[in-house]
Amino acid sequence: MADASSPSPKSKTILDRIERLGNSLPEPAILFAILAALVVAVSAVGSAAGWKVQPLIPTLVLVPELDPAGRPVEDAAGKPSMVPKLNERGTPEVELIGQTDKSGVPIELRPKSLLTSDGFYWMLSSMVRNFTGLPALGLVFVSMLGIGLAEKFGLFGALMRWLALITPRRFLTPMIVLIGANASVASDAGYIILPPLAAALYLAIGRSPIAGLAAAFAGVAGGFGAGVFPTAADGFLAGVATQAAHIIDPNYHAVDATHNLYFKALSSIVVMLAGWFVTDRIVEPRLQRQIPVVSGDTSAVTDLALRPIEKRGLMWAGLVAVVVLGGFASAILIPGAPLNGTGQPALASGAPAPGERAGDRWSQVIVPMIFLTFLLPGMAFGLVTGVLRKQADFIEAIYHGIRTIVPVLAIAFFMGQFVNYFQYTGLDRMLAYAGGSLLVQADLPVPILIVLFVLLVVLGDFAMSGMLSKFGVLAPIFIPMFMMVGMSPELTTAAYRIGDSVVNIITPLNSYLLIILVALQKYKKDAGLGTLISLMLPYSLVFGTVWTAFLLMWYYSGLPLGTDAPLHYVPAS
Repeated sequence: MADASSPSPKSKTILDRIERLGNSLPEPAILFAILAALVVAVSAVGSAAGWKVQPLIPTLVLVPELDPAGRPVEDAAGKPSMVPKLNERGTPEVELIGQTDKSGVPIELRPKSLLTSDGFYWMLSSMVRNFTGLPALGLVFVSMLGIGLAEKFGLFGALMRWLALITPRRFLTPMIVLIGANASVASDAGYIILPPLAAALYLAIGRSPIAGLAAAFAGVAGGFGAGVFPTAADGFLAGVATQAAHIIDPNYHAVDATHNLYFKALSSIVVMLAGWFVTDRIVEPRLQRQIPVVSGDTSAVTDLALRPIEKRGLMWAGLVAVVVLGGFASAILIPGAPLNGTGQPALASGAPAPGERAGDRWSQVIVPMIFLTFLLPGMAFGLVTGVLRKQADFIEAIYHGIRTIVPVLAIAFFMGQFVNYFQYTGLDRMLAYAGGSLLVQADLPVPILIVLFVLLVVLGDFAMSGMLSKFGVLAPIFIPMFMMVGMSPELTTAAYRIGDSVVNIITPLNSYLLIILVALQKYKKDAGLGTLISLMLPYSLVFGTVWTAFLLMWYYSGLPLGTDAPLHYVPAS
């Protein structure tokens, strides 16, 4: 008789097809190279065919301002004072106005072919700039210097083990899921450390170890887009989102690395509650019927217990983190301090320092803050535990962070070519205006667009792995289109986080699936890929439903998603 958890031949066939389809796709770097080549070909075809699009500019609808008695208000010059017209949701109404030149003749955008003498020269001369000019490149690189060092010296692993081991039995599941939802800051450590640890803890207290492993994997992978701490990935998303927003509005503010911080932090609570429910009410009861747990085994937990020196290391790392964060808080809050208020530092000539933008000073140093907040506590932990003894240890830990992003750098090189080819040819603006016009004509409510976009990203997760590479493809297309119907780039990014995260636990393209499968086979010898996917499917369905509903509630609340991160895109008057 077949095992109850074994998938049917039909389901195996479906999963095999999905896996084969995903494996047949090119690697992300090669995929972006192919997309760049496709832009070259399409630009030539479009130029020869005479394609054209009239740019439609999102413009505020202005109406006369009325006083409480209903009389028009006049400005200082005696002219009627105009204010934005509000729609039924209380947000400024925007209409699309066809762009014209000074003589009133409609402006038409036409593709610029890259298969010309000038185009070929530009592709060669701009190749390095297309890579080094990516806004996300520096953000990811600097952040990972500090984060990689803290991971290399063992700070993240010790912190995860300490939190899991001190948690009361009743709250073990929510704590495991919550740690997992915040583990994205620790790069690979969450996948490698937390699931085996959770399985051992569950077994030690007489619960199904498979349920513990599932809860941890659900938090780490399914809640990847959540978390209290800014990560290097947030900086990457912010840079790409900024570049995409400038397709429609070159004056749109630079998207901060903390653009989804408030939403992310509360999302980790939502993921925790959803994972708690699925584990204790759906997954574990089913596992108990299939594989009853007879008695606990504390040997694995004993092996994972913190050594006294690790406890001292955590204490000193915590003290250093408090000092670092306190120093930043003082620099932000004390009048006259370096990060207090707004403004741009000036050169001796009085001109603004190059590369500096106007705005809150602290918002421009998010990445250095991330770097130091992880670097210094990581060094403290390494010094106390003896892992950091000489300068070679420090350099090796710094290199560790860089090694982890080498694949990202390779992808970024080819992505830079694709994005800039798209911009040079004008196809980015043509597609944005054409698609945005269709969205406006469809007149779909923003909540419907959010749900549809989440579903689109979910489907894309079965075809292309990697949070950053998918966003590099989707952002230049959908962020400008959604801006034309009033959705901010920050809102589009929040929806993307959900769609990208909730399928990580079931897509065969997730390379960590094999690591989790090996851990699962320790407790269920005949477990296969279908077993693991069927185990995690309830998490994926519940996370997707609950998390999307949470974003819709957030949208109706009107609260910002993070620092300088509105929900709505409102063009300048």
